[in-house]
Amino acid sequence: MLRDREYVYAVYQERSFSRAAQRLFISQPALSSKVKKVEERVGAPLFDRSTNPIRLTPAGKCYVEAVEQVMGIEDELRSRLAQLADQREGAITIGASAYFCSYVLSELAMEFQRRYPGYVVSLLEGNTSDLTKCLQSGVIDFMLDIYPLDTNLFQGQLWGQEELILAVPAGLEINQEMAEWRLTFEQVQSGSGMGVDSHRAPLSAFAKEGFLLLKKGSDTYRRVLKLCRNAGFTPKVNMYLDQMLTAYHVAENGHGLTFVRPRVLDHVKPTDQLYFYEIDDENVMRTLYLYYRRESSLPAIYTDFLDFMDKNRQEE
Repeated sequence: MLRDREYVYAVYQERSFSRAAQRLFISQPALSSKVKKVEERVGAPLFDRSTNPIRLTPAGKCYVEAVEQVMGIEDELRSRLAQLADQREGAITIGASAYFCSYVLSELAMEFQRRYPGYVVSLLEGNTSDLTKCLQSGVIDFMLDIYPLDTNLFQGQLWGQEELILAVPAGLEINQEMAEWRLTFEQVQSGSGMGVDSHRAPLSAFAKEGFLLLKKGSDTYRRVLKLCRNAGFTPKVNMYLDQMLTAYHVAENGHGLTFVRPRVLDHVKPTDQLYFYEIDDENVMRTLYLYYRRESSLPAIYTDFLDFMDKNRQEE
């Protein structure tokens, strides 16, 4: 038997008592009687019957909104109960760089576990070489990285793209010369004005400035050197640093230029001590891949995680 709110909701959807009655396979008088009882119970009419099609009254709008909230709760409950019925349990370990473990995968792992209470996700920080060995030996189940791996051993799917942008201390005179291209913290964080090819700055304009580079051997280090070579200069290095977030703060204090991911700005306080520039070189873009071992068949937790990650692709 239908509940009273379902009769009301059917009338709301059909905008007609007669059509709603046909849909519910009851007579129109019977439907009108049920709706009338609800109206008496709430103490106000739910429908304005003087219009064609009928419309909700203010009380009716409140009632329908409440019904939709209840329906949403019921749907979520059914989903959770179905998950329990499936007895989905298991554990996976994901390997990635310190940045992705801290600022990307940690949030995704929590959301994945919320959706699948029987699953446990662990994260392992490391470099590409060490994580590749861990993936091959089974120490980790998935690996998020920018380097292409052996497709004979690993299956990979493109997960997203990220861009490197140049952070420049606001006190440097070069910012006045480059005012046409510079972006503020707020513009980068909101994405306003970004992604327009005509507004990409030439890196050669910064050739005389001192740079903050990440440690030798990292992809960012190699990529920045390539960007500078393409621009016709070798960067003057003020300092080498281990982490991009550290380099960001050192640049904020005025000690040099550095390349950062736009997502870094989501994890720091707004500042007017830096300007940012999108650089006119395709090498500022890099692709992220999610890798796992080639298997004849994948366990449920693998397919659930792959589906989850596919729906949460990263784009910058």
